Amino acid sequence: MTEATARRNSAPVKTSTNMSDDDAPPPPVGDDAASGDADEAAAPATAAPTAEPPAAVGTLTTALNHLRKTLDGTAYPLVMPSADEAGRVSAALASQLDDYLLPRLTRLDAPLLVVVGGSTGAGKSTLVNSLVRAPVSPAGVLRPTTRSPVLVSHPSDLAWFRQGELLPGLTRTTESTSDPGALQLVAAPALGAGLALLDAPDIDSVVDRNRALAAQLLAAADLWLFVTTAARYADAVPWELLTTARLRGTVIALVLDRVPDEAAGEVSAHLREMLGAHDMAAAPLFVLPETTLDGQGLLAEDVVQPLHDWFAKLAADSTARATVVRQTLDGALAALRPAVEGLASAADEQAAAKAALEERVSAAYRTARRAVEDGLRDGRLLRGEVLARWQEFLGTGEFLRSLESRVGRLRDRIVSAITGRPAPGQNLQMALESQLVTLLRGLAADAAEQAYAAWQAHPAGVALLAPELQKPAADLPERAERVIRDWQQFVLELVRIEGGDKRATARGAAYAVNGAGLAVMVAVFTSTAFIPTGLEVAVGAGTTVAAQKVLEAIFGDQVIRTLATRARADLLSRVDTLLDTEAARYRDRTAAVGLDPEPGAALRRAAADVESAREDLALTAPTPAEAGTP
Repeated sequence: MTEATARRNSAPVKTSTNMSDDDAPPPPVGDDAASGDADEAAAPATAAPTAEPPAAVGTLTTALNHLRKTLDGTAYPLVMPSADEAGRVSAALASQLDDYLLPRLTRLDAPLLVVVGGSTGAGKSTLVNSLVRAPVSPAGVLRPTTRSPVLVSHPSDLAWFRQGELLPGLTRTTESTSDPGALQLVAAPALGAGLALLDAPDIDSVVDRNRALAAQLLAAADLWLFVTTAARYADAVPWELLTTARLRGTVIALVLDRVPDEAAGEVSAHLREMLGAHDMAAAPLFVLPETTLDGQGLLAEDVVQPLHDWFAKLAADSTARATVVRQTLDGALAALRPAVEGLASAADEQAAAKAALEERVSAAYRTARRAVEDGLRDGRLLRGEVLARWQEFLGTGEFLRSLESRVGRLRDRIVSAITGRPAPGQNLQMALESQLVTLLRGLAADAAEQAYAAWQAHPAGVALLAPELQKPAADLPERAERVIRDWQQFVLELVRIEGGDKRATARGAAYAVNGAGLAVMVAVFTSTAFIPTGLEVAVGAGTTVAAQKVLEAIFGDQVIRTLATRARADLLSRVDTLLDTEAARYRDRTAAVGLDPEPGAALRRAAADVESAREDLALTAPTPAEAGTP
């Protein structure tokens, strides 16, 4: 059934509002607006009063531009429950700044933009066509009918909309088009100057792009004319958008279309109750009956006359238009701060999630570091191969021979070359290296698995994971071996330097450093530097004490403790660097998202600056004309 046949002939239902006067003018227009005659409606609109100080407008414009840049500079890259919504809100705020707030603030006296929005099949295009008495916007049974927005204005106002300051992202055209990225401009002499109607796509369109465009256009409205029907007025989607418009401060008027005579009173009363429940009781409500369209697809003039007169009065009254503009603009500005606060909270959640992910990694690798430290403290590393080689080193007399003169060292090289067997000192050094490398590899593998599992349990972490992170880096074994070899060289150099200092010079200058260096390395494997207690007694036996006594005789008791302490600290430092490099594979992924340490702070400062400038400008304060002053 077409829209024309769906309407039946009936007398027009009286336009009604919740205002004190049944003629239902909008609050800015005055109580006699709907009774304005045709001559007044057709008269050119006078310029709106502009009482805003240029400096105050400039300050607010600067603050809005700064907020716009801050929105662009704030990202929500981590997968969090609030991230998607924050991205949508941020994009919507940026669009409103570009589409409406900044252009409108620049030209407060520009023509009033009325966006006609509503549900699918509500008759928006038919209503627009009927108000200007020409088929300027396509209407029909095909859904969605309005694929691209159509803006209708008096010919004298087209220049402002053609400039593209308002809704700059839409391409202007004077041709009929279905391109959702275009804005068709239509001149309609029947529409009073100073006011334009924009026929928007359906707010509940089956096409995602149309729904998004409808929301964008509604955010750019000075006044939203919401069109619904007796069958659709209670739908959830329109009320969500109406509530959003109210919270944003947009001036709202409603048309209840295609209402059967017998249901007019009941349906309109229920709709008024719903408006009251949503804090919109003051919104003007126009009730149109079910009726037949004429040959051009237009409603009869007497059906739309109350709404036509309402708009005609508004177009002719520059003060009323300015009040509507100021009210909507001020409301939209006031709504920025709470909206930005929500974004700031979402940004803070991003920073907190990043910190939580990094802490989980740090915890895993701190555990590995503590395990190394514990291994050096409790003597467990003196077990197995290291203990066997250490006892061999002591039991064969190799330890004492290694502390003899260079002749002894030369003899060892010759024996090793003849027999083909490494000297016991070399065996011990290799065992020490192998034990430490094995420990580091195992702990690094454990830390990688723990960090991987911790990120898997976090919504933001899962999205950042890669399979290779579950294991240590491929080159870890080589790096671990290099770390231990470099540490062993450090210990030998440390012993060499200490051996040439103070009184050790007299006693130990003739001795080799290898034996002493190996003894210091073994000392690092115990917490007490050769003073056996507990497990150390079991694993070290008396040979450890014997070695200690020899070293003390050469270097002194305190020197031995100092050497062992410094060697242990250096080893742990090198282990820290190795593990930090492993942990960095995770941190590189959180660093790549590019979050600031306090992302919400910049948003809050920018919003506070806008709010302060808005209060200083006082858009809704009475102008001299409104206050009755000369």
